[in-house]
Amino acid sequence: MAEERAWLRRIRRPGPLVALSIAYLALVSGVMIWRGISVSPDYLLLCMVPLALLTGRFVAFLRDWVPFVALFLGYEALAGIAPKLGVPPKVWPMVHIERWIFDGRSPNEVLQRHFGHLHWLIVACTVVYFCHFLYPLLVGLVLWLINRAFFLRYVVALLAMSFLAFVVFLLVPTAPPWLANDWHALPGVHDLVFRTLPSSLSPYFKRLDADPIAAFPSLHAAYPTLGALALWQVNRKTAYFTVPWCFIVFFSVVFLGQHYAIDVFGGIAVAVATWLVMNYLIVPHVRALSATTGAEERVVAADEPGPGAAADGYRAGAAAEPEAELQEPGQTGGDTAGTAVATPPGGSRKR
Repeated sequence: MAEERAWLRRIRRPGPLVALSIAYLALVSGVMIWRGISVSPDYLLLCMVPLALLTGRFVAFLRDWVPFVALFLGYEALAGIAPKLGVPPKVWPMVHIERWIFDGRSPNEVLQRHFGHLHWLIVACTVVYFCHFLYPLLVGLVLWLINRAFFLRYVVALLAMSFLAFVVFLLVPTAPPWLANDWHALPGVHDLVFRTLPSSLSPYFKRLDADPIAAFPSLHAAYPTLGALALWQVNRKTAYFTVPWCFIVFFSVVFLGQHYAIDVFGGIAVAVATWLVMNYLIVPHVRALSATTGAEERVVAADEPGPGAAADGYRAGAAAEPEAELQEPGQTGGDTAGTAVATPPGGSRKR
């Protein structure tokens, strides 16, 4: 029994929990994509329940994650309003701007002409495309396991950015490249996603009425960019691993005909601007977003001994040690001062 509890304490440390969470969600999402099930937020929330139980903070998980996912799904429902307003989508202006920037050529045309015959590449890029909701939720989970304040910063920034993009979609609807091809504005560019890996949406997600004319700015580009910026504050070495993923996503959405390159540029700009506003204008005035406050609520196993206690030779302060693995000297991300006193407390075919 003592050995089992010691094993559980080791697993519940932030480092092993983060690694286990990434592996688990990657495996679950892979199986879902393989079986033709869209990786949507409602399904992912259910898949995260076993991880919440493992942390020993299931109630805290419900408190933090259910409102977040509800708002996220609410945003998705709002996005279906745009097509009903009767505002004609921008088609030719996007094509003209793209060709003006790239010297008369369209990156979508160039990529599909040179690589469109590679079936394995289309499949790989489609899998990346289906991770649209997985990636932001996975980043949020990592932050929640390390420091709740950073999680809250990320969630607020993510939702603010999404609703800002919704306003743009509402006022200036833009057709993606594959739809521009259907209107003979961009010949030779096809929708490669659902030709390759057809998927079925969850019953709830089907009712959200996805918006097909919401190309600019690209939230497919904005979400990984924001995730990289959020992880950068926690640990730069960890954030470095997200940079290749960002460029893989940028390539995939353009190659698949889902977004123009200028949509990607717009998504990156929106993510950077949102994160700067969050850190320089909001965080200094909201104590709940303080790194020190969040460190007091980081994940610690419910059965770990508190400060000054010991059990089975396990030091009370050992729970803080893995935090250093996720924190570089001089960074504020994990806030080691706070951990020393810590006690047990994406596929929609759019954007």
